Amino acid sequence: MLRDIQQSHGALRLTELHRFTDPAEAAASLTLREGNPQALDFYLDHGRVHVGDIATTTEDAFSAWVSDRAAGLDAIMIAPTRQLVAQLNRRARAHRLDHCAATPEVPLADGNQASVGDVIITRRNDRRLRLTATDWVKNGDRWMITHIGKHGDLTVRHTRSHLTVRLPIDYVRESTGLGYATTIHAAQGVSADTMHGLLTGQESRQQLYTMLTRGRHVNHLYLQVVGDGDPHTVIRPQAISPRTPTETLQQIIARDEAPVSASTVLRELNDPAARLFQAVQRYSDGLHVAAEQLVGPKAVAELDRADQYIPGLTTEPAWPTLRAHLLALAAETGKHPLRHLLTAASGRDLETAGHVAAVLGWRLTALAPTDPGPLPWRPGIPPRVHADPVWGPYLARRSQFVADLADQVQDHVCQGDGPPSWATARDLPTALVREIAVWRAANGINPQDPRPTGGGGELDTAAALWKQRLDRQIAPSTDSSGNDIFGRPPALRRSHYHSRRPYQTPGQRPNGPAAPGR
Repeated sequence: MLRDIQQSHGALRLTELHRFTDPAEAAASLTLREGNPQALDFYLDHGRVHVGDIATTTEDAFSAWVSDRAAGLDAIMIAPTRQLVAQLNRRARAHRLDHCAATPEVPLADGNQASVGDVIITRRNDRRLRLTATDWVKNGDRWMITHIGKHGDLTVRHTRSHLTVRLPIDYVRESTGLGYATTIHAAQGVSADTMHGLLTGQESRQQLYTMLTRGRHVNHLYLQVVGDGDPHTVIRPQAISPRTPTETLQQIIARDEAPVSASTVLRELNDPAARLFQAVQRYSDGLHVAAEQLVGPKAVAELDRADQYIPGLTTEPAWPTLRAHLLALAAETGKHPLRHLLTAASGRDLETAGHVAAVLGWRLTALAPTDPGPLPWRPGIPPRVHADPVWGPYLARRSQFVADLADQVQDHVCQGDGPPSWATARDLPTALVREIAVWRAANGINPQDPRPTGGGGELDTAAALWKQRLDRQIAPSTDSSGNDIFGRPPALRRSHYHSRRPYQTPGQRPNGPAAPGR
């Protein structure tokens, strides 16, 4: 509801953060909260992202936590699952007890045991457990146990304020747990000097923001970027063609799971940019299904056995795109899809091709008849499909709907108070801004992404060529000082990112700052 009020009437916003000791990290957290991928620059450039398999990243996070604790810092570990949190908590407590004498223990609500000297976390607000006249025990507070009563009650000292309180046994058994590590959801409200958090790549922007705003001095991420050892996951696309750490983090930022009201949903559904993405997907899917039905199940089954002609072809990431292209050509020409495949394969040697399916897709572009569609990079309706009494009228309406929405997007982008955020730093012609707006909407590019045509490679040849065309038109308008890299040739762009992305290897242990006052 508050977001709806802000959208309709505007609102004042708090913009100055006092949690962080580094103003640059405070600014990065605000950029992250808004979903802007540029927020990653701070964390990547300052060596805050560490990569590896789940076992390596877990070990690195724990070792860094031990190092920070030895330096006198209040450090916290954050993990995506309760099982991993329980493992880290038990390991942290065992490490503490290595050089300590045995003392009485008390059971906590999370199933762990605790003794004097352990850090615990409280999970329920209780105004009856007062610290001062204006402070009480709250969810997310972290404490060190200083005394265990004979009935199991605890005397604890707050890790930040150092105020003490007595927790009765009922509260201890129902609403406490070890506080060395916690889940992302349970970390809301937690404050520490340093944070070491584990990521799988499936988290949302809100979870990433929560994780990266727990530490006052330093926040480190440990990202899983390789397989988990399960043989059943070896054939998944992300294992065959893994994403870079930057791409994985960008996907997390783009994954917005904030709850929305019915009013927000209605407003977004009426936004032509939001509707265009879904309309394009439905039009493209309709073309593929129609082509598959017209070609026939026998020819489709024979195409799916293309590995007997080009080994390993159907396991490549670009195979679904190539398959759809072959079926569309078969529906348009009336020839068997394998004939088009073998014609493209006979053009030049494929031995040196890193991705055969992608190379064949590019070659098929020269074989495909020029048939304009509702968007410059989307194919039109093949004549045989257009003549079909069912698919013809349906796809014609879909195509017209896409074209109408594209016109609305072009009109809408020029009606605001100023140019879009991705165009403010560039002197782009109005016609180019309109074309880019359609491209972004049709491909579902995050509105906060400052790159005009977005990032990532296009598997579809026509779309990749259109993106290159737009990038070439953008290039003359970019900052000649070199501050804008989006108009650079791909090779220079890659070298720029590689020179500014010092990912931490498993052998490099991240070190937190020295303890305040030491």
